[in-house]
Amino acid sequence: MEPAGLRRISHRLGAAAAALALLVACSDPESAGPTQGPTEPTTTPATGSDPAEASPQPEPTPERASDPSWDPDSIHVLVNPLNPLEPLDYEPQDLVEPEVRITTETPQLLREEPAEALEELFAAIQGEGMELAMTSAYRSYDQQSAIYQERAAEQGTEATDEAMARPGYSEHQTGLAADVISIDNPDCIHGGCFADTPEGQWVVENAHEFGFIIRYPEGAEDITGYQYEPWHLRYVGVETAQEVVEEDVALEEYWDLPDAAEYDEQDPPEPEDPEFEDPQQENGSPENPEGPAHQEGAPQQEGSAEG
Repeated sequence: MEPAGLRRISHRLGAAAAALALLVACSDPESAGPTQGPTEPTTTPATGSDPAEASPQPEPTPERASDPSWDPDSIHVLVNPLNPLEPLDYEPQDLVEPEVRITTETPQLLREEPAEALEELFAAIQGEGMELAMTSAYRSYDQQSAIYQERAAEQGTEATDEAMARPGYSEHQTGLAADVISIDNPDCIHGGCFADTPEGQWVVENAHEFGFIIRYPEGAEDITGYQYEPWHLRYVGVETAQEVVEEDVALEEYWDLPDAAEYDEQDPPEPEDPEFEDPQQENGSPENPEGPAHQEGAPQQEGSAEG
């Protein structure tokens, strides 16, 4: 028979052994499962979305060098059959006479910025052994109105609208447009053949470097409302001109604007003569061999009634 003291010691040793065994079991890697590192935080996708099929972000649209303006003092003012000048009798306040060769006895005026650019253009082409002359530039509302009414009295308003710009609708009234011709090829003064002359080809290839564009390009008659006029230069600034040429578009297309082949207001201004009778009422609409587009800026000699 064990003494009571020994039984107490044995009991305590047994309890300690049991506790040790339990501790070893709790720390056993195989019994506790594999040790895992820290868990990466995850984001639960929204209901109905699939991260693998996420829509690509659209690329930003490049900014244009300019946007259209309806301020007549802006070099980016838009003038066409849908957009008359406001006011109709607008007159630029910075008109000057460019120091370039002209074909008329009366001075030809432009606004200061395009006048300086035109002088540089003329000097550049002269440096290439060619020479241009300016036939028409700024025309006031009253001048355009007189030309328009004279022609309407002879041909009727419909035929006149097909041949020239109405007063208040002409780029020449902005002081930003100039008509040019080849000195060595005068037979092309009133035709698209100007573009086939060495001077015309140079203008097509280089005018944008001076801030000018061919405002009424070939094949864009239904967009601009005017026939192809390679002689009609419109100043829009160098950056805009370069982009228009690079994109090979008309100004309306460059500015994402509607085609302007027809006047928004179908009732044209009538001549002031109270006894005026429109020849259309008796003879019908005269035929226009050049098609329905208007002629905005045909080069003119002194006294010409071209638009």
